[in-house]
Amino acid sequence: MLEGWTLTGARIGGIVLGALVVYLVLKVALGRFFARAERGGTDRIASLQQVALTALKVVLGGIVGLLILDMLGIQIAALIATLGVVGLAISFGAQPLIKDIIAYISFAFADNFRVGEEVTMDGKRGEIVKFELRGVVLKLTEGEGSWLAYVPYSKIATIENFDRALEDA
Repeated sequence: MLEGWTLTGARIGGIVLGALVVYLVLKVALGRFFARAERGGTDRIASLQQVALTALKVVLGGIVGLLILDMLGIQIAALIATLGVVGLAISFGAQPLIKDIIAYISFAFADNFRVGEEVTMDGKRGEIVKFELRGVVLKLTEGEGSWLAYVPYSKIATIENFDRALEDA
């Protein structure tokens, strides 16, 4: 009986060690990829890299968890089916979030605007303060006051960038 537990422990250790190696290799590969993609938009690329690393951790963690449960003798077929149904339900509810994330990735690589530039998007004119996962934060100034506006990526149809000349496009 003890030999079986020792063997199971060694296999679980191997799974965890293998997942750690895969994570480190993919983290280095993602770092190199994003270093090449960076064209002056460090905030934009850094936040996109953080999203990619978080997604990598979640996927690897889920796979390792399922492999460990299987190694312990727990039937995971029903669990995988249940997770599939739950994932489908969540995906229907999260469509706006997914739409914003896909638009975020598209805008990040297109390099249409950067922090500090003055733009008009979704009918709002202002200076870009920062990029977030679901939208852009603009500092609007009108008259004597100034305030922040949050523009979701999925709402951006047209962008007017006042800080770039035609030669920069």
